[in-house]
Amino acid sequence: MGQLIVIGGANVDICGASNEPLRNYDSNPGTISVAFGGVGRNIAEYAALLDEKVKFVTAFSSDNYGTLLRNDCEQLGMDCSLSITTHDYPSSMYIAILDHDRDMRIAMSDMRILRAFTKEMLDDVLKSVSRDDIIIIDANLDIPSIHYIARNAQCILAADPVSVAKSARLADVLDRLTVFKPNRFEAEHMSGIEITDEDSMRRVLDWFLEQGVKETVISMAEKGILLGTAEEKILLSHRIVDIENATGGGDSFLAAYTSARNRGDTPREAVRFAASCAVCVIEKKAAQRRQITRQAVMENERGMQIKEKLL
Repeated sequence: MGQLIVIGGANVDICGASNEPLRNYDSNPGTISVAFGGVGRNIAEYAALLDEKVKFVTAFSSDNYGTLLRNDCEQLGMDCSLSITTHDYPSSMYIAILDHDRDMRIAMSDMRILRAFTKEMLDDVLKSVSRDDIIIIDANLDIPSIHYIARNAQCILAADPVSVAKSARLADVLDRLTVFKPNRFEAEHMSGIEITDEDSMRRVLDWFLEQGVKETVISMAEKGILLGTAEEKILLSHRIVDIENATGGGDSFLAAYTSARNRGDTPREAVRFAASCAVCVIEKKAAQRRQITRQAVMENERGMQIKEKLL
Protein backbone atom coordinates (compact mmCIF):
# COMPACT_ATOMS: atom_id res chain seq x y z
CA MET A 1 0.00 0.00 0.00
CA GLY A 2 1.36 3.39 -0.99
CA GLN A 3 0.45 6.96 -0.24
CA LEU A 4 -1.83 9.39 -2.06
CA ILE A 5 -0.24 12.52 -3.51
CA VAL A 6 -2.90 15.10 -4.37
CA ILE A 7 -1.78 17.99 -6.60
CA GLY A 8 -4.31 20.77 -7.05
CA GLY A 9 -6.03 23.84 -5.74
CA ALA A 10 -6.94 25.07 -2.27
CA ASN A 11 -9.52 27.84 -2.07
CA VAL A 12 -11.24 30.11 0.37
CA ASP A 13 -14.91 29.58 -0.52
CA ILE A 14 -17.32 32.44 0.13
CA CYS A 15 -21.00 31.68 -0.36
CA GLY A 16 -23.83 34.20 -0.15
CA ALA A 17 -27.44 33.02 -0.11
CA SER A 18 -30.20 35.59 -0.58
CA ASN A 19 -33.23 35.61 1.71
CA GLU A 20 -35.45 36.96 -1.05
CA PRO A 21 -35.47 36.96 -4.87
CA LEU A 22 -32.21 38.53 -6.00
CA ARG A 23 -32.25 42.16 -7.09
CA ASN A 24 -29.56 43.16 -9.55
CA TYR A 25 -27.46 46.26 -8.88
CA ASP A 26 -28.55 46.33 -5.23
CA SER A 27 -27.54 45.01 -1.82
CA ASN A 28 -29.45 41.82 -1.00
CA PRO A 29 -30.02 40.68 2.58
CA GLY A 30 -28.96 37.08 3.15
CA THR A 31 -26.51 34.74 4.85
CA ILE A 32 -22.81 34.54 4.05
CA SER A 33 -20.51 31.65 4.91
CA VAL A 34 -16.75 31.20 4.57
CA ALA A 35 -15.12 27.77 4.28
CA PHE A 36 -12.00 26.13 2.93
CA GLY A 37 -12.41 24.27 -0.36
CA GLY A 38 -10.82 23.57 -3.71
CA VAL A 39 -11.11 20.26 -5.56
CA GLY A 40 -7.58 19.12 -4.74
CA ARG A 41 -7.84 20.19 -1.11
CA ASN A 42 -11.22 18.48 -0.73
CA ILE A 43 -9.93 15.22 -2.19
CA ALA A 44 -6.94 15.33 0.15
CA GLU A 45 -9.20 16.09 3.13
CA TYR A 46 -11.48 13.10 2.53
CA ALA A 47 -8.53 10.80 1.88
CA ALA A 48 -7.04 11.87 5.21
CA LEU A 49 -10.37 11.25 6.97
CA LEU A 50 -10.30 7.74 5.45
CA ASP A 51 -6.96 7.11 7.18
CA GLU A 52 -4.79 7.40 4.08
CA LYS A 53 -1.28 8.79 4.21
CA VAL A 54 -1.75 11.96 2.14
CA LYS A 55 0.64 14.49 0.69
CA PHE A 56 -1.13 17.61 -0.53
CA VAL A 57 0.75 19.71 -3.07
CA THR A 58 -0.51 23.20 -3.79
CA ALA A 59 0.56 26.85 -3.75
CA PHE A 60 -0.30 28.78 -0.60
CA SER A 61 -0.18 32.55 -0.49
CA SER A 62 1.83 34.35 2.16
CA ASP A 63 -1.30 36.36 3.04
CA ASN A 64 -3.46 35.67 6.10
CA TYR A 65 -5.84 33.36 4.26
CA GLY A 66 -2.91 31.31 2.99
CA THR A 67 -1.63 30.79 6.52
CA LEU A 68 -5.08 29.71 7.71
CA LEU A 69 -5.49 27.36 4.74
CA ARG A 70 -2.16 25.64 5.32
CA ASN A 71 -2.72 25.30 9.06
CA ASP A 72 -6.13 23.75 8.49
CA CYS A 73 -4.75 21.23 5.97
CA GLU A 74 -2.01 20.18 8.37
CA GLN A 75 -4.45 19.86 11.27
CA LEU A 76 -6.50 17.48 9.15
CA GLY A 77 -3.45 15.25 8.76
CA MET A 78 -2.19 16.28 5.33
CA ASP A 79 1.54 16.46 4.69
CA CYS A 80 2.05 19.84 2.99
CA SER A 81 5.85 19.75 2.99
CA LEU A 82 6.02 19.71 -0.82
CA SER A 83 3.68 22.69 -1.23
CA ILE A 84 5.09 26.16 -1.80
CA THR A 85 4.31 29.55 -0.30
CA THR A 86 4.35 32.50 -2.66
CA HIS A 87 4.32 36.27 -2.18
CA ASP A 88 3.38 36.86 -5.82
CA TYR A 89 -0.31 35.98 -5.71
CA PRO A 90 -3.23 36.30 -3.29
CA SER A 91 -4.91 33.21 -1.90
CA SER A 92 -7.17 31.38 -4.29
CA MET A 93 -10.77 32.52 -3.81
CA TYR A 94 -14.16 31.26 -4.95
CA ILE A 95 -17.33 33.32 -4.54
CA ALA A 96 -20.83 31.98 -5.20
CA ILE A 97 -24.15 33.83 -5.03
CA LEU A 98 -27.27 31.72 -4.44
CA ASP A 99 -30.83 32.85 -4.92
CA HIS A 100 -33.60 32.36 -2.35
CA ASP A 101 -34.16 28.81 -3.67
CA ARG A 102 -30.48 28.06 -2.98
CA ASP A 103 -29.71 27.71 -6.70
CA MET A 104 -26.43 29.28 -7.79
CA ARG A 105 -27.00 32.37 -9.88
CA ILE A 106 -23.41 33.39 -10.47
CA ALA A 107 -19.95 32.47 -9.23
CA MET A 108 -16.39 33.64 -9.73
CA SER A 109 -13.03 32.03 -9.03
CA ASP A 110 -9.53 33.48 -8.82
CA MET A 111 -6.94 30.70 -9.01
CA ARG A 112 -4.02 32.67 -10.42
CA ILE A 113 -1.86 31.35 -7.60
CA LEU A 114 -1.50 27.98 -9.34
CA ARG A 115 0.67 29.76 -11.91
CA ALA A 116 3.33 29.67 -9.21
CA PHE A 117 3.93 25.98 -9.93
CA THR A 118 7.32 25.44 -11.56
CA LYS A 119 9.10 22.52 -13.19
CA GLU A 120 11.57 22.47 -10.29
CA MET A 121 8.74 22.23 -7.77
CA LEU A 122 7.07 19.41 -9.68
CA ASP A 123 10.40 17.61 -10.01
CA ASP A 124 10.72 17.61 -6.22
CA VAL A 125 7.24 16.12 -5.97
CA LEU A 126 7.83 13.42 -8.57
CA LYS A 127 11.15 12.42 -7.01
CA SER A 128 9.34 11.67 -3.76
CA VAL A 129 6.89 9.27 -5.42
CA SER A 130 7.26 5.48 -5.39
CA ARG A 131 5.63 3.05 -7.81
CA ASP A 132 3.15 1.99 -5.11
CA ASP A 133 1.79 5.52 -4.73
CA ILE A 134 -1.15 7.18 -6.46
CA ILE A 135 -0.99 10.74 -7.80
CA ILE A 136 -4.31 12.58 -8.08
CA ILE A 137 -4.50 15.81 -10.07
CA ASP A 138 -7.32 18.25 -10.65
CA ALA A 139 -7.84 20.27 -13.82
CA ASN A 140 -7.44 23.56 -11.99
CA LEU A 141 -3.74 23.09 -12.77
CA ASP A 142 -2.55 24.79 -15.92
CA ILE A 143 -1.89 22.72 -19.03
CA PRO A 144 1.96 22.75 -18.80
CA SER A 145 1.79 21.42 -15.21
CA ILE A 146 -0.73 18.73 -16.17
CA HIS A 147 1.36 17.60 -19.12
CA TYR A 148 4.59 17.58 -17.12
CA ILE A 149 3.08 15.46 -14.35
CA ALA A 150 1.43 13.07 -16.81
CA ARG A 151 4.63 12.57 -18.81
CA ASN A 152 6.85 11.99 -15.80
CA ALA A 153 4.73 10.26 -13.16
CA GLN A 154 6.03 6.75 -12.49
CA CYS A 155 2.96 5.51 -10.64
CA ILE A 156 -0.82 5.33 -10.94
CA LEU A 157 -2.27 8.66 -12.08
CA ALA A 158 -5.86 9.69 -11.35
CA ALA A 159 -7.62 12.89 -12.42
CA ASP A 160 -10.72 14.95 -11.80
CA PRO A 161 -11.78 17.27 -14.66
CA VAL A 162 -13.34 19.83 -12.23
CA SER A 163 -15.78 21.28 -14.80
CA VAL A 164 -16.89 21.01 -18.42
CA ALA A 165 -14.71 23.98 -19.37
CA LYS A 166 -11.58 22.76 -17.59
CA SER A 167 -11.94 19.15 -18.74
CA ALA A 168 -10.26 20.18 -22.02
CA ARG A 169 -7.00 20.55 -20.13
CA LEU A 170 -6.91 16.74 -19.69
CA ALA A 171 -7.77 15.84 -23.28
CA ASP A 172 -4.17 15.21 -24.33
CA VAL A 173 -3.21 13.10 -21.31
CA LEU A 174 -6.08 10.61 -21.16
CA ASP A 175 -3.73 7.88 -22.36
CA ARG A 176 -1.60 8.42 -19.22
CA LEU A 177 -4.50 8.09 -16.78
CA THR A 178 -5.26 4.96 -14.82
CA VAL A 179 -8.32 6.48 -13.12
CA PHE A 180 -10.57 9.21 -14.51
CA LYS A 181 -13.72 10.44 -12.76
CA PRO A 182 -15.83 12.87 -14.78
CA ASN A 183 -19.48 13.55 -14.14
CA ARG A 184 -22.05 12.95 -16.84
CA PHE A 185 -21.78 16.41 -18.40
CA GLU A 186 -17.97 16.36 -18.48
CA ALA A 187 -17.98 12.88 -20.03
CA GLU A 188 -20.50 13.90 -22.69
CA HIS A 189 -18.54 17.04 -23.54
CA MET A 190 -15.22 15.23 -23.87
CA SER A 191 -16.53 12.24 -25.82
CA GLY A 192 -19.21 13.96 -27.89
CA ILE A 193 -21.61 11.17 -26.86
CA GLU A 194 -24.88 12.08 -25.15
CA ILE A 195 -25.72 9.58 -22.42
CA THR A 196 -29.39 8.66 -22.89
CA ASP A 197 -29.63 4.86 -22.64
CA GLU A 198 -27.58 1.73 -22.02
CA ASP A 199 -26.19 1.71 -25.54
CA SER A 200 -24.80 5.24 -25.16
CA MET A 201 -23.47 4.29 -21.71
CA ARG A 202 -21.46 1.48 -23.29
CA ARG A 203 -20.26 3.72 -26.09
CA VAL A 204 -19.03 6.50 -23.80
CA LEU A 205 -17.14 4.00 -21.63
CA ASP A 206 -15.64 2.44 -24.77
CA TRP A 207 -14.58 5.89 -25.95
CA PHE A 208 -12.56 6.56 -22.82
CA LEU A 209 -11.02 3.08 -23.00
CA GLU A 210 -10.01 3.80 -26.59
CA GLN A 211 -8.31 7.01 -25.42
CA GLY A 212 -6.23 4.93 -23.03
CA VAL A 213 -7.99 5.42 -19.67
CA LYS A 214 -7.86 2.15 -17.75
CA GLU A 215 -10.61 2.84 -15.21
CA THR A 216 -13.36 5.34 -16.03
CA VAL A 217 -15.96 6.17 -13.39
CA ILE A 218 -18.78 8.50 -14.45
CA SER A 219 -21.12 9.91 -11.81
CA MET A 220 -24.62 10.62 -13.13
CA ALA A 221 -26.49 11.81 -10.00
CA GLU A 222 -29.83 10.00 -9.66
CA LYS A 223 -29.16 8.00 -12.85
CA GLY A 224 -26.38 6.04 -11.15
CA ILE A 225 -22.67 5.46 -11.64
CA LEU A 226 -20.86 4.00 -14.64
CA LEU A 227 -17.68 1.95 -14.32
CA GLY A 228 -15.69 0.99 -17.38
CA THR A 229 -12.53 -1.14 -17.55
CA ALA A 230 -11.14 -3.52 -20.15
CA GLU A 231 -12.78 -6.37 -18.23
CA GLU A 232 -16.26 -5.02 -17.52
CA LYS A 233 -18.74 -2.20 -17.96
CA ILE A 234 -21.25 -1.76 -15.16
CA LEU A 235 -24.12 0.55 -14.25
CA LEU A 236 -24.54 0.87 -10.48
CA SER A 237 -27.57 2.30 -8.71
CA HIS A 238 -28.35 2.77 -5.03
CA ARG A 239 -31.01 3.94 -2.61
CA ILE A 240 -32.53 7.41 -2.83
CA VAL A 241 -30.26 10.02 -1.28
CA ASP A 242 -31.52 12.65 1.16
CA ILE A 243 -29.31 15.51 -0.01
CA GLU A 244 -28.31 18.09 2.56
CA ASN A 245 -25.62 19.70 0.38
CA ALA A 246 -24.29 18.17 -2.85
CA THR A 247 -21.07 20.20 -2.76
CA GLY A 248 -18.05 17.94 -2.24
CA GLY A 249 -19.76 14.71 -3.22
CA GLY A 250 -17.61 14.17 -6.31
CA ASP A 251 -14.41 15.06 -4.47
CA SER A 252 -15.15 12.56 -1.69
CA PHE A 253 -16.00 9.92 -4.32
CA LEU A 254 -12.60 10.16 -5.99
CA ALA A 255 -10.83 10.21 -2.62
CA ALA A 256 -12.64 7.05 -1.53
CA TYR A 257 -12.18 5.28 -4.89
CA THR A 258 -8.43 5.83 -4.93
CA SER A 259 -8.23 4.94 -1.23
CA ALA A 260 -9.95 1.62 -1.89
CA ARG A 261 -7.75 0.87 -4.92
CA ASN A 262 -4.69 1.76 -2.87
CA ARG A 263 -5.74 -0.91 -0.36
CA GLY A 264 -6.16 -3.58 -3.02
CA ASP A 265 -9.89 -3.44 -3.76
CA THR A 266 -11.05 -4.25 -7.28
CA PRO A 267 -12.55 -1.40 -9.34
CA ARG A 268 -16.03 -2.78 -8.66
CA GLU A 269 -15.41 -2.92 -4.90
CA ALA A 270 -13.86 0.54 -5.00
CA VAL A 271 -16.91 2.05 -6.72
CA ARG A 272 -19.23 0.65 -4.07
CA PHE A 273 -17.06 2.09 -1.28
CA ALA A 274 -16.77 5.43 -3.10
CA ALA A 275 -20.53 5.69 -3.62
CA SER A 276 -21.08 5.08 0.09
CA CYS A 277 -18.55 7.76 1.01
CA ALA A 278 -20.13 10.32 -1.33
CA VAL A 279 -23.57 9.64 0.14
CA CYS A 280 -22.17 10.01 3.67
CA VAL A 281 -20.88 13.44 2.64
CA ILE A 282 -23.87 14.87 0.79
CA GLU A 283 -26.33 13.73 3.45
CA LYS A 284 -24.47 15.71 6.13
CA LYS A 285 -24.15 19.39 6.87
CA ALA A 286 -20.72 20.87 6.22
CA ALA A 287 -19.87 21.04 9.92
CA GLN A 288 -20.47 17.28 10.31
CA ARG A 289 -18.36 16.11 7.41
CA ARG A 290 -15.08 16.15 9.29
CA GLN A 291 -16.42 13.39 11.53
CA ILE A 292 -16.62 10.92 8.62
CA THR A 293 -14.56 7.77 9.25
CA ARG A 294 -13.63 4.71 7.24
CA GLN A 295 -15.72 2.56 9.56
CA ALA A 296 -18.77 4.79 9.09
CA VAL A 297 -18.44 4.57 5.30
CA MET A 298 -18.19 0.76 5.45
CA GLU A 299 -21.25 0.55 7.69
CA ASN A 300 -23.19 2.89 5.41
CA GLU A 301 -22.31 0.75 2.38
CA ARG A 302 -24.29 -2.16 3.83
CA GLY A 303 -27.46 -0.06 3.71
CA MET A 304 -26.87 1.52 0.32
CA GLN A 305 -28.97 -1.04 -1.58
CA ILE A 306 -26.43 -1.03 -4.40
CA LYS A 307 -27.49 -2.84 -7.55
CA GLU A 308 -25.20 -3.66 -10.46
CA LYS A 309 -26.10 -4.20 -14.10
CA LEU A 310 -23.62 -5.40 -16.69
CA LEU A 311 -23.65 -3.32 -19.87
